[in-house]
Amino acid sequence: MRTPMMAALLLLAAAAAPALAAPQVSFDQGVDVSAIVAQAKDAVKKDKTPVKMHALRYDMDCATISFGAADKTVSDRVWLRSQEWNTQCVPVGDPRHGGGQNCWEVPGTSWSQGVQITLQGRGALLPWERDSFRVCMNGPWVYADPIQTAYDYKEISNGNDGDIVMAAVGRTPEAPDPVGVLATVTPQLVATFTDKWASYYPGETITLRVELKKDVPIFPDSTLLKKDIVLPVAASYSVDLSKYASEFSQQPAAGKKYYVRYSIRRDGGTVSSTAFTDELETAKVSYAPAALAFAR
Repeated sequence: MRTPMMAALLLLAAAAAPALAAPQVSFDQGVDVSAIVAQAKDAVKKDKTPVKMHALRYDMDCATISFGAADKTVSDRVWLRSQEWNTQCVPVGDPRHGGGQNCWEVPGTSWSQGVQITLQGRGALLPWERDSFRVCMNGPWVYADPIQTAYDYKEISNGNDGDIVMAAVGRTPEAPDPVGVLATVTPQLVATFTDKWASYYPGETITLRVELKKDVPIFPDSTLLKKDIVLPVAASYSVDLSKYASEFSQQPAAGKKYYVRYSIRRDGGTVSSTAFTDELETAKVSYAPAALAFAR
């Protein structure tokens, strides 16, 4: 007669190794319980069939395609590649006592595609402007996103065949040339700004954001003045920073080194956006007050 314990052991042996035959038991000759348990454990150890999981990921590959004012409106082709990775696992340990899985990734399908962008209906760009796009392949899918463009674009042909067509639907002011205005500073703290593109901004104003900085060895440089100065657009701008001495956090010392950190904003908002450019710096100069400079 099969006892409940024997039945349980037989079920354990069968469940532990479903791909293997159940242990052979003779009820007429008695049951060797330890042999059944040992056979079940051995079946678990031998059953290493990988279980393929649904989890997967792709290596994404991206590149930048950029069009300048003098460039043709069809880009060169860039090559992108994406690799699929699948997760496979095998069971380890006894699931009744915290067993788990060992998992690893194996490569699946890979894709490669030459990608180019064609721009349609785009007007002329200003000399410093660029239309820049980020193109990516993620698995079998290819797409493009604008980084910075002088026009709004609508995608009219996706890139799954490698050819992305973007149609201009309206101009949007791009950031001004980050090096369109360059500055120098004299030992008397007179800053001169030269505006390379003044002729493109007739009737507008420009904001010069200036910081007068003292060069401090080892320690962080100190700021004597930070000020926004608004002027009509012109080929050059001269700003005597010593006229703002009453606003200085400290008075400049003769012989010490100073420089100007600056950025500009085009205030009209029609030719360029009204964002400030990244900061630039002049060369460092040794301060010489006007009276001292005259005496020399």
